[in-house]
Amino acid sequence: MQDYIDILLSHLMATRQGTLPEEYLSFKTQEQQALNALQSSFSDSQDTLFLSYEETRNAAEAISMTAFARQAFLLAREVYR
Repeated sequence: MQDYIDILLSHLMATRQGTLPEEYLSFKTQEQQALNALQSSFSDSQDTLFLSYEETRNAAEAISMTAFARQAFLLAREVYR
């Protein structure tokens, strides 16, 4: 059986895109354009290294974001007890 916080986190992640402000989407578009420009200058070996870096960074960020959200739920639970 899943922990109730895991269920809430899964729901938040599934519905996240619909709750983000327009400002976020604007910055994400700028980020993607900058990334595309950067990657177009990479050699094949640099591209491979960067993709490895990006996968690792994304995995670490996902773990960090999940831990932060879990702590927020735990704090809210303590506050509302």
